[in-house]
Amino acid sequence: ARIESGKLDLADEAFDLHALMDELAEMAAPLARVRGLAFLAERDDNTPRGVRGDPVRVRQILLNLLGNAIKFTGHGTVRLGVAGGDDGGVVFRVVDTGPGLNEEQISRLFLRFEQADGVRTAARYGGSGLGLAICQELAAGMGGVISVQSAPGEGARFEVRLPLAEVALPEQSDATPAEAAACPSMPAARGLSLLLVEDDPIVAEVLVDLLRAQRHCVVHASHGLAALAELATGHFDAALLDLDLPGLDGLALARQLRTQGFVQPLIAITARADTDAEAQAMAAGFDRFVRKPVTGGMLRDLLVGQKPEPGSVSEAAQAP
Repeated sequence: ARIESGKLDLADEAFDLHALMDELAEMAAPLARVRGLAFLAERDDNTPRGVRGDPVRVRQILLNLLGNAIKFTGHGTVRLGVAGGDDGGVVFRVVDTGPGLNEEQISRLFLRFEQADGVRTAARYGGSGLGLAICQELAAGMGGVISVQSAPGEGARFEVRLPLAEVALPEQSDATPAEAAACPSMPAARGLSLLLVEDDPIVAEVLVDLLRAQRHCVVHASHGLAALAELATGHFDAALLDLDLPGLDGLALARQLRTQGFVQPLIAITARADTDAEAQAMAAGFDRFVRKPVTGGMLRDLLVGQKPEPGSVSEAAQAP
């Protein structure tokens, strides 16, 4: 709707392209692993670090392409690549070993409400057929284009060419990501007992892996009633709730938890893009709000400052 009304404003700001690609790889790799796929991130030596453009929309385009590649690839590999363009700008590549597309499917790929196999694709995988159309229009709005090369049985190769001008970035700390993660402000988020309420099994598995990698103890509930049962028998330092749960949704669940006396932090994790979502979450009793997809770093930041309650599972696990 924003595109059609001409009200889609694109940012024009300097950003770290290398960091953006690392972030995308961190998001996509666990999803690929859950599907049994190999994931490779490749960056050519001529890729500029500092570029000017809209990092949110670049991320949106690439996440959509990566999500499709992972969803439609039954086995093999998904690759994310980036390089400097021969005539300036940047070229992004998303390559998969999926079923591939024929010429007729490619001709409809970027049309609104169209999917490669129509009703069969929607029935098996879901979706509206808007994702690639919007990506192409976003790319066009930035002066770029998305192209695809594919054939049945040969996977697909998507290229996104965007005229992102190279710029100098402000000087940053020389600390590596590992050193930054080990700085004194971060370890406070270690060893918590957490309740995760998420109905999508793949998303849940990824989030559980990310949280356990930070040494948290995580209990997963797939719906609101299961969450209430877990809370009736266990003690948690915080709860992370998806908003779009079946039956009792995340907003109603949060209100119920507050009514029952749950005073620990509630964190909303959602794919909702509407501007009212955060305000609705806070009104329902949430303390923090984040939109999917999330990275391990984002989860760490959300949990900084939390401490295990006396007698909690995590504290007991840490006792000598």
